[in-house]
Amino acid sequence: MMYRVDGRANVVTSALGPVTNVVAVDDHTVRFETTAPYPIITQKLKFLKILSAEAAGVEDDITFDQDGDCGIVDAYPSQADFDAGSAAIGTGPYIYESFQSTGDANLVRNENYWGELPEWDRVEIRSVPNNGARIAGLLAGDYDIVERPSAEDLQLIERDDNFDYSTVPGLQTIFLVLDTSADGAAGVSAADGSNPLADVRVRQALSMAIDRNAITERLFAGNATPANQFAPSYMPGAPVMPDLVTDLDQAKALLAEAGYADGFALELNVPADRYTNGPLVAQAITQYWTRLGVDVTLRTEPWSVFQTRRTGGEMGVFMYGWGHPQGAAQLISGAFAQRNDDLGLGAANFSNYNSPAFEEAMQAWAVEVDPARSQELVAEAMKTAVADMPGIPLFYNHELWAHRADIELVGGAEGRTVATMARSK
Repeated sequence: MMYRVDGRANVVTSALGPVTNVVAVDDHTVRFETTAPYPIITQKLKFLKILSAEAAGVEDDITFDQDGDCGIVDAYPSQADFDAGSAAIGTGPYIYESFQSTGDANLVRNENYWGELPEWDRVEIRSVPNNGARIAGLLAGDYDIVERPSAEDLQLIERDDNFDYSTVPGLQTIFLVLDTSADGAAGVSAADGSNPLADVRVRQALSMAIDRNAITERLFAGNATPANQFAPSYMPGAPVMPDLVTDLDQAKALLAEAGYADGFALELNVPADRYTNGPLVAQAITQYWTRLGVDVTLRTEPWSVFQTRRTGGEMGVFMYGWGHPQGAAQLISGAFAQRNDDLGLGAANFSNYNSPAFEEAMQAWAVEVDPARSQELVAEAMKTAVADMPGIPLFYNHELWAHRADIELVGGAEGRTVATMARSK
């Protein structure tokens, strides 16, 4: 089992941080030994992709090693091996036929599938980053189903009886990260040389200036839910919390109280090609903050560039999206907790947030095995984070698909598009 490759953290880093050893008890039992009680390990592990050593051509014994010295040297399949299909394994309803680095893939029905055979005998997946091209392809008959149509696209769909769309409230929170460090934040400046974002009143003012209802109604045609916390409010385990207030006058008063009556300057960083309506939402936020008296420079760029700058700590304010398939605490435990590899906390704390009350609740949650008490701790931590605003929750994405009208589509909240969720009417 691999933990690191060439010293770089990989996809299993946060999942296996607290794991000290993995023991094969027998042919059907694996024991994970951890530094402390780790009740969410099953939630973490269910999202890992596992390839057996035998399938990779390894005949020798392997062991668990957090440094990657597991007895496997040259046997890890390359990306090219997976792309070519030589490393593909599985017993699913479809057989892998071909794959391109663009994400294009062809699948055919597995006639030997152990379960109910799927309806479609062939599935063709095409990666089309441009939203306009996706919807044009649907209307032209090139595609049967497309992901994430815009609000404008839905208006076209509603006027054409040959097409329809399906939606489900999703598990992704779109939010802004604010660098709260007193030492300064990249792209944020004030006349006195301070970092205004270090003051909770400034962060609260920035939140109050945003009209979340207007964003979700006008930019998403209601296919998004205004956020009142950092986890989707409708998901199991999310605490019950009041709506976040929009009040420009109160926001201006808070800004003046904090000593920034004349405003300050900041750069708002947004990936141009990652989140549905991301740049449009950013433009709306820019207008809201400008009315507050803040000098905003909006910077949009490709996801690859954005991620590099984000990882390098070059952003004091940026938009991000975080899913919650592992529970209501997933975002706050990773984005706002102090880094603690033994407890699997704080892997992405770019806000530099550090609250004793929040840390106490999060560290207790990380080892709490009683579900009821765990939920109470999540509520305590969430309320603290919302009050302190190391980030600003904006809205919860709804997952959307546009498709032919003769297709019935039932998508999941996680937003994955799979052939088995669609069937003929």
